Amino acid sequence: MEQAEQPRTPNTDCYENMPGGTATAKAVILTALPVEHTAVEAHLQPLGSATRLTEDIHPETKTIYTKGQFKTDTCIWNVAVAQISMGNENAALEAERAISYLKPDVILFVGVAGGIKDVEIGDVVAASIVYRYESGKVLADRTLPRPKLGEADYDLKQRASAESRKELWQKRILPGLGKSEKAPKSYVKPIAAGEKVIASRKTKIYEYLREYYDDALAVEMEGAGFLTATQQVKTVSAMVIRGISDLIDGKNDNSEESEDIRQDRASRHASAFAFEVLANFYGQTDSEETEEEAKSFELNTGKTTETNQPCIFFEAVEENQYYLQAFHAHNQPLRTKGSIEPMLTQITKLIESEQDPAIILDEIDECHEKLEENENCLIRKFLRWLADQSLTDESACLLIDDCTKLNIPWELLEVDEIPLGAKLQTIHHRNVVKKRKITSLNSCFQGRLLAYTTNQNYRWQTLFDCQRHSDFYNFLDDLQRSSSDYDMVFIDGFSVQEPLSVRPRSFIRRSYLLKQGASVVFMNGHLNFDESVELSHSDLLNLFLKHGARGVIATFGAFKFNISEDVIEKFFKLLNQSNQESSVTIPIILRQMRQQAYESLLDNVSKNRASYLATLLYVYYEDIQTDLQLMSDSS
Repeated sequence: MEQAEQPRTPNTDCYENMPGGTATAKAVILTALPVEHTAVEAHLQPLGSATRLTEDIHPETKTIYTKGQFKTDTCIWNVAVAQISMGNENAALEAERAISYLKPDVILFVGVAGGIKDVEIGDVVAASIVYRYESGKVLADRTLPRPKLGEADYDLKQRASAESRKELWQKRILPGLGKSEKAPKSYVKPIAAGEKVIASRKTKIYEYLREYYDDALAVEMEGAGFLTATQQVKTVSAMVIRGISDLIDGKNDNSEESEDIRQDRASRHASAFAFEVLANFYGQTDSEETEEEAKSFELNTGKTTETNQPCIFFEAVEENQYYLQAFHAHNQPLRTKGSIEPMLTQITKLIESEQDPAIILDEIDECHEKLEENENCLIRKFLRWLADQSLTDESACLLIDDCTKLNIPWELLEVDEIPLGAKLQTIHHRNVVKKRKITSLNSCFQGRLLAYTTNQNYRWQTLFDCQRHSDFYNFLDDLQRSSSDYDMVFIDGFSVQEPLSVRPRSFIRRSYLLKQGASVVFMNGHLNFDESVELSHSDLLNLFLKHGARGVIATFGAFKFNISEDVIEKFFKLLNQSNQESSVTIPIILRQMRQQAYESLLDNVSKNRASYLATLLYVYYEDIQTDLQLMSDSS
């Protein structure tokens, strides 16, 4: 069975005296110095009935993890702490090992750093970005920066910013070396990382940092490598948190306080801030929480969701076993592991094999009956959880992060006897990495459309400034040319009968149009590629996303041409009507179409079932980093 990358298993550690309704989660904290490790483990209690912190030794690398428990009002954290060798490369390697072995929800690098500007000894910097400043091009007279950077996950940045504003984290500072301490400040700002210790402002490296990385508050030696590794895994949230132990100006001046005292203070402060972030990662329960902070809830899967924006994360963990997490604002999340109803995977296969709509609809109804009977099915538990969220607002949008390859037709599943796709907007996530500026839908679509179709009779083509190609090679050439400025790309797989032998990868990869990040690809049906091309439907969709497309609208299967044509006409008609409305987005349009199709089905099943199935199968793929920015700027 094909499984998701970096599968995560649910937390199974047993804790004594666990309050009812309290969630459990896993965290890994890496350090580079003994003083840093000591400061972190001081916040931990023994696991379960143990009388002291325990050790877990990696079976292959022999890295030693000190394990303990950190209890909060909303979560019990199972924390593993490791001291590793210094340097970015070691940090990247150890982060990969820890994630693979321990499968944490959150991973942090906590330690000390040298202050560059605007900070004092003992202050804390939670790194929003870590610059790898030694990446560049060396010329005869200077070095030109070609910066590589690691970025903290959005959920941790949001939580760190919230804690920094309140400064309640200072209450977690434990006593240590030295005399009375000035109350430290905290910042969520960029830092820099390299392989050298900077000892003076007179060095060329310091001048280089101030010239090219002038927003960095501190410098250290592990953060860039650490975040480079963690960014490759979407199931874990990562951040670097540093306490300032030295200032570049007077780094080795021990006349007032020794280096040991400064490092002890910086480590304790950084640890206090880190555990305050963990304490409130799943939201707060005390009265000090403000109304503004209650509106959003940070997820441990690298995503964020607000009220009316639930999120589901679904992946395979072992043969016939799956892990499901669902979140919505401050409501109790759902975390469960188990099996699914086998009929769920058969529906899409029936559709792709172009079975009679009457047979498909009957199978869907039978599947829903089996779901009601199968209490162990993860999808049944999720649908019941979703029904309890009371999502009645038309703006409600479900973010779906399905890492399996089961092709579950989420939009066809029913919540309160209403298809999920008709009840809610839906956005599907595909794990691709794109580095580009995010644009709003309204700046995205202004009427220019590039189409590949052999059908000349689509009426919607007259509504837009449309350039149509019936030759696939010419279409790809137009897609790739630098002069292209289309807002949407339409590919009609239904009208193409012969297998395509042209390889599209090189065109898509070098498409100036896609690199602008302002185009949506509409994939109607499946293109039929020759076996020599070795490109699947899913691969083609991911290619567009990977190389810059803002999103891809796609269908799972094919229906009769007149049904497909009617659905396509409705979509582009609604898009044309909505183009002047600032608050309308593609997910809203798709939900409207599904709702209309479902209402038509209630009026006449035999007449409208094919159209209902065709409409409900529209899905929207997008990089999760921009899921919540699909609304227009004015919204």
